Amino acid sequence: MDSNCFMDFGNACKMDNKKIVIQSDAFDVSTDDVISWLYYLEPEVELHKLFDTTKVEDIEIRLSNKASTIKINNKEVFQNEPYWYRRGQLSFNSIKNNNEKDSIEKKIAKEYIEPIEHYIASINYPRGINKFDDNHIRKLSILNDCIELGIKVPNTLVTSSFDSLKEFLKRHEKIICKPAKNPFTRAEKNNIKVKFSAPTILITHENIDRYPKKFLTSLFQSYIPKKIELRSFYLKGQFYTMAIFSQNNPKTIVDFRNYDRQKPNRIVPYKLPDELKTKLVKLMQLNRLDCGSFDIILTPDNEYIFLEVNPIGQFQWLSRNCNYFLEKIIAEYLLGRSVN
Repeated sequence: MDSNCFMDFGNACKMDNKKIVIQSDAFDVSTDDVISWLYYLEPEVELHKLFDTTKVEDIEIRLSNKASTIKINNKEVFQNEPYWYRRGQLSFNSIKNNNEKDSIEKKIAKEYIEPIEHYIASINYPRGINKFDDNHIRKLSILNDCIELGIKVPNTLVTSSFDSLKEFLKRHEKIICKPAKNPFTRAEKNNIKVKFSAPTILITHENIDRYPKKFLTSLFQSYIPKKIELRSFYLKGQFYTMAIFSQNNPKTIVDFRNYDRQKPNRIVPYKLPDELKTKLVKLMQLNRLDCGSFDIILTPDNEYIFLEVNPIGQFQWLSRNCNYFLEKIIAEYLLGRSVN
């Protein structure tokens, strides 16, 4: 999508509860569901949609103690109206490549624009849900924050040493390897777009010698036996949790995302204990996150073990199976109604 996408809402900065900005992928089903609820709840709502990659040709930022404004492609955006970041991105390539003759000029241009990109990506909008910067949360920092808040996490090792890995396995009997960042990597080659994923794998004494002795620095964790697996959607201090009975299926016992389409896991609504919810709220506030999905394990000893939080994740599955109607809840919040 090019810069003309901003032409639709040149006057949108005039505050009106019926004007909402949504940034997402053009084919994201969850976005479509929220939009359907918005039109159902408020037929006169005015939606300004940014889909996929939006090219930025010109940008202006004004900061003051009274009011701050942002103009992109000479149009004021995102300032007062409700804003939901779901997916998509702003592209500053046109600015970076302008009049660049050699690598030195290119490097200087990149260093000039990066702080501006970071500022735009990290803004918390007054009536917003998520922001682009949430794509880049740091998993290790989140784990460390959990430890400081008294939230239990798996024992974790980050290493490129096979000897350290074997010693870690000896202490824990079973371990898992998972990405330290986003498990999905997108790339393009010869005009073909590809997407790579890195699944969670189980490492034991029986299979460790199958893996290479030299590898990139990777994240390993102790394997946590589970009574049930929990997925909890968080929005503005509220939790909508699902219990997944994945432990008795060999295909899903390590990670329920290894879906068994033939024999799906049993799924039921679940209520987290208040003490854990209080700590998780503090974790989200500490990291400036207002929305996300938690992965948590309840062990056979009834201990809650935090695995990770994904601010920009799927919630449709949880919503439909537990009758939470999360799409309606998001729409109501964007329309200025309270989150129940």
